[in-house]
Amino acid sequence: MSVGPIGVNVHIVDLGGGRALVVDPGAEPERILSALDGRTVVCIALTHGHLDHTGGLPGLRAVLGPVPVAIHSADSRYLGALGRETNLRAFTDIGARSFFDRYWSAMPEADVLIADGDTLPGTRIRVLHTPGHTAGSCCFYIEEDSALLAGDTLFRGGLGRTDNFDSSEEAILDSIRRRILVLPPDTKVYPGHGEPTTVAAERPYFL
Repeated sequence: MSVGPIGVNVHIVDLGGGRALVVDPGAEPERILSALDGRTVVCIALTHGHLDHTGGLPGLRAVLGPVPVAIHSADSRYLGALGRETNLRAFTDIGARSFFDRYWSAMPEADVLIADGDTLPGTRIRVLHTPGHTAGSCCFYIEEDSALLAGDTLFRGGLGRTDNFDSSEEAILDSIRRRILVLPPDTKVYPGHGEPTTVAAERPYFL
């Protein structure tokens, strides 16, 4: 589901038994709630902390209650008490201060600080730490479905921006080559913006 003014892909992962995982609730919490169709959310997981991927979080929590919010420790500063300052700096760096001014609202603190190799709470989905777009950017690997939720690390035919204070082109290229392109070629890659792709389709761009 694509939400918000710049088309962020929100992923709702059906875990069975009436349970679901929400990844990157960027905006339009009412649409996300409708798409959940009554399923119980076990976790809200963030591939990184940028406002375009977290903007719907306050609205979701207001309705769902204290569902745990998971983010890598290096990106936890985008939430809670430091969230405003950190997002303001990031969006000013890329010339998008107006986006921040229009869409910012206070964020809850992170409940779960994830790290490479962890599984997301209540799931069997594995965390791959893929720094570069931000220091704490992660991808979420659903091995049983041969699927990767890639956030803003890898897109169809491209990679995430590396022009703000905690990004690195060298790091993102290393993350893509060492963490993503080593997955099975038929792995479906679901990026944070745009259309899905596969590991096989993206390998020629980076090898």
